[in-house]
Amino acid sequence: MERLITIYWRDIPSRVVGRRGRKSLVKRTLDARFDRAIERASRRAGGGSSKKYLEDWRRESQPCSSDLELAVAEQVADLEGQFPPDFLERVVRAAGIVPKEEG
Repeated sequence: MERLITIYWRDIPSRVVGRRGRKSLVKRTLDARFDRAIERASRRAGGGSSKKYLEDWRRESQPCSSDLELAVAEQVADLEGQFPPDFLERVVRAAGIVPKEEG
């Protein structure tokens, strides 16, 4: 069964993995602005503790089509579209959490 796994730090997406079974996978990292946003948001959140920082990572998994390359590319494009720069900046200011009025 094919799965699409999106990896987040708090509410900020970082990468997408398409997986078929245990060995077949496709990985894509979102645009570098997402990694920079995670770094900035973690500092705002008081990320002095590496344990706390690591605890805030999570995965969401969903079924996907058998074309892993396409499924991953579409998910990356969708996530990047959901987080335009101004919105991503608001999420950073909220320490990595999508503000309630926008969630």
